Order: sequence, then structure tokens, then C-alpha cells
Amino acid sequence: GGVGSDRALGMFINTLPLRVTLGEQGVRSGLKAAHARLSGLLAHEHASLVLAQRCSGVPASTPLFNALLNYRHIDVEVNQQAFEAWQGIEHLHGEERTNYPLTLSVNDEGVGFSLTVQAISSIDAQQVCAYMQTALEGVVSALEQSSEMPLAGLSVFP
Repeated sequence: GGVGSDRALGMFINTLPLRVTLGEQGVRSGLKAAHARLSGLLAHEHASLVLAQRCSGVPASTPLFNALLNYRHIDVEVNQQAFEAWQGIEHLHGEERTNYPLTLSVNDEGVGFSLTVQAISSIDAQQVCAYMQTALEGVVSALEQSSEMPLAGLSVFP
């Protein structure tokens, strides 16, 4: 962490931009390319927002992101331990917030997945979840049947 981070409250999570081009590349090769690019970003996970903006080439007055895709692996054993630690304590209220107009979280629960969307009022969060579910089902189906089907050919309409 940076100077004084030991005295700050909250989580420090850097977010780096990744543009995914669909085009005519196949599903398998497109997923491998996205994975390689994400893996390459790990070397820069501690980069500051100022550095990320400068390297992006996006004008300083333009937001670097307008949407966030968050993949969260949920450790069932750790969750159970946390649940037990809170026994006897009443939870009054909890809420996740975001500064992005659209945040979609894919929650890997070990035995399945769930989708969570936070969106501004002009975006239908349930519709975004339906689009994502349809897209994910299409990717899985393409990997099983025709892994070189073009990514751009996948339907996202439920």
C-alpha cells in the first residue's frame, strides 16, 4: 500500500481497463486471448489510477470506465466460518455501492454461479442479468459443440 494506507479504512482494489474485441475470432481462442490479457494485467495490479489513465490514451476529462465486470470467487468454507463468527450478532443493514453506471458481478459459489447487477435507474438490471446469462449459456454451449464458432455470432438476447 501507499503511504498512510495502514491508517485508512476500506478496501483498496485497483481496477484496470480491458477492452475485449469480439469480431470473427472463435469462442475458444477469444476466451484464451482475454485470459492472457487479464493475466498480463496482474503485473500492473498496483498501478495508480493516474498511471492507468495516462497509459490508456483516454483524455483526462473522460472517465476510464463506464461499466465494471467483477468476478468473485466465494470460498464456501471461509463463508461458513464467518457466519459462525457472527452468531448472536444482529445484522441491521448492509449495502454494496458503486460509482459506475453499471456493475455486473459474477459470483462463483463453488457449486454454481449467481449474477448481481447494480445499475443506474435508466438501466434495467434484470434485463442485464438475462443478457449475461444467455451469453454465458451460449459460450458454454459453443465450447461443448463448436469451439471455433465466432464470438460475434453468439446470441445475447434471452
